Amino acid sequence: MQTAMLTGAPYTLLRDSIIAHPTMAEGLNMLFNALSD
Repeated sequence: MQTAMLTGAPYTLLRDSIIAHPTMAEGLNMLFNALSD
């Protein structure tokens, strides 16, 4: 998340990425579900 913020990448870049780490994937899914497009 910090890398995306530092580079100015949109959150959709991470939202649409495949994340293999289960804990990270679950946490990011909850975060992105709380955001609106």
